[in-house]
Amino acid sequence: MKSTLLICICLFISLFSYSQKSIELSFQQDARLLLVGDDKGNYPLTFNFLAKAEIPVFKIKKNHISIYPTVEYADLVGGNYQRYAFGAAYAVESLYGKIGATAFFDYGNIYRKGADQSFSSFSLSGELSYKINNWLKVTCTQQLTQRKDLKVLYD
Repeated sequence: MKSTLLICICLFISLFSYSQKSIELSFQQDARLLLVGDDKGNYPLTFNFLAKAEIPVFKIKKNHISIYPTVEYADLVGGNYQRYAFGAAYAVESLYGKIGATAFFDYGNIYRKGADQSFSSFSLSGELSYKINNWLKVTCTQQLTQRKDLKVLYD
C-alpha cells in the first residue's frame, strides 16, 4: 500500500510540473442528501463532500485531457463513507459561450466504518459548468459509482 501511494505521489508531482494550465480544484456537496436525504435513513442536511484536483496534461484546441485525485466523505447512518480515487477526464471548455462540459472516469476504494472493510469501485461522471470568471465556475455533476458496500451493509 505504501509503495502504491509513493508511486501515485511521484506521478502527481511529475505531472504537476508538466501541466498545461493551472490546477482546477473542485469542492462539491451531494444535493440530494443535502435537500431530501435518501431511503437508507439519511435525513436532509446529511454531509457528503467531494474534493477533486484536476491537472491538465494534454491541450487539444479548446479542450483538454486531465488526470485527478478525488476524495469523497459522507456522514451516513450505516457508518461514515470514504472514497479515494484516481482518474482521467476529457473537458470541452466552451460548448456554448461560458458553458463547458467534462466527462470523468476513475477507479478507487470505498471505506465504510459500518462494514469494516474496503471495496474497489469505478465511477463515471458527467459535469456541466458555467464559468463566472477566470477562477470560479458553478457546476452540476451527475455521478454513477459502483457501490459494493451497499450490498454488504443492506443486502
